[in-house]
Amino acid sequence: MTWNAPEIEVTIGDHTRIGTVRQMEIAAARSQPVASAYLDLSNVRFEWKDGAVDGDPLIVKWGWRGKELAPLFDGTVLRGHLRENLRVWGLCRGRSLADTHITRTYQDEEASAIVEHLVDGCGFDPLDVLSCSTILDKLPLYNSTIIEAIHYLNRRLDLNHAFWCDAIGSFHWGPPDLEQESVAIFTHGEDVIDFQLLPGNRFLLTVMGSPIWHSQIVSVFDRDGNESRYFVEQVRHTVGINNEGARSRLWLSEVCDG
Repeated sequence: MTWNAPEIEVTIGDHTRIGTVRQMEIAAARSQPVASAYLDLSNVRFEWKDGAVDGDPLIVKWGWRGKELAPLFDGTVLRGHLRENLRVWGLCRGRSLADTHITRTYQDEEASAIVEHLVDGCGFDPLDVLSCSTILDKLPLYNSTIIEAIHYLNRRLDLNHAFWCDAIGSFHWGPPDLEQESVAIFTHGEDVIDFQLLPGNRFLLTVMGSPIWHSQIVSVFDRDGNESRYFVEQVRHTVGINNEGARSRLWLSEVCDG
């Protein structure tokens, strides 16, 4: 008999451990520049005796035992609580966009050049900033966060652009890419746990743990073999919540090809 068991690797500061996660929740949405993480870690063997403090690097990978683990979260600790176990709350690397305040005025600059200049120094590598040559006449900023600045720029130019950091900490700014290839394929009757129609012609797909981020495309085959493509608007990856194993919940909108 063979079966797959979930495996999660957690790095806090300089320490990396496997097999200590009791509960986990990682949430990210296209509409929110900063993703969040919550981890409840076993400390019975003093694996995390040093605890976790604000600013410690926090990296999570997951997958299946015996296979290569995939990146799931890259950020820093917001706070930690150490007792018999270690509870950690973290924010992705987009946190620097909320923590950095700037006072300056951009005048007669291209939109993409402004975005690149705003995030310069935040440590993002690589940058995925879609070229946009539209000129913004003036963008005055006074003690604004970078998040506020980019939101203001998007509104001024009426751009359907989102900005976020992905599971490996790379920065993105651009409109939905509906032409990209599917990063995963799921099939009803095989690996689809639940599929719900939501208000507004949106869908909620539940599958076993899968390293998918928002702003990607997934394909779903129905029981008759028909394929539909969906754009991922939001993700929630969990372990041990409601006594469930590794689960990925994906909020989707259907892509109408052609």
